[in-house]
Amino acid sequence: MKRQLALYSGIALTLLVGWFFLLYSPLSNELVSAQVRAEQAEQQIAEFRRIMGELPVYLETHRGLERNRTDLNEALYARDDILELFNVISNRAQVLNLRVIEITPPVEELLLLNNLMPDPDKPPFLNLTVRLRGGYINFGSYVAFIESAKFFRGVNMCQITTSPDQTGPTDFLIGFQALLGQIEETS
Repeated sequence: MKRQLALYSGIALTLLVGWFFLLYSPLSNELVSAQVRAEQAEQQIAEFRRIMGELPVYLETHRGLERNRTDLNEALYARDDILELFNVISNRAQVLNLRVIEITPPVEELLLLNNLMPDPDKPPFLNLTVRLRGGYINFGSYVAFIESAKFFRGVNMCQITTSPDQTGPTDFLIGFQALLGQIEETS
């Protein structure tokens, strides 16, 4: 009888241990991982709410910075004049079948212009270097246009470069001084 009781007890204990490892343990692990995922989701929701709470402050700061940037851009003295000068220079080059490679004003002068107080009696000067590609005759016509423009105040330099065998493109470099505030395209 004791033997039978021990056998039944052993079988019952084996069934309990088997039930624990086969049913309860996986369900328990799944429950724990679901709780962890729920906690992570709650943390993400809390972070999202925090970010959404800060969003109006961020947007207002961004709008303020945009307004400041716009105000500073508008306050740049001669900014529109410089852009207009670039347009006139580029448009005339295109009309004369010249390709504008680059237009470079000295950065120091741009910074100086930025710090100048506008004075209608003394418009500022800007030294420019224009690199073009095309033919000699077209470049000659371009230089004649530049020299006859109201903004032109003098040539600083001129350089013509081509390949040694003269089969490649010809590049022209002209540096001149322009008077800002006197920009209008002449024909």
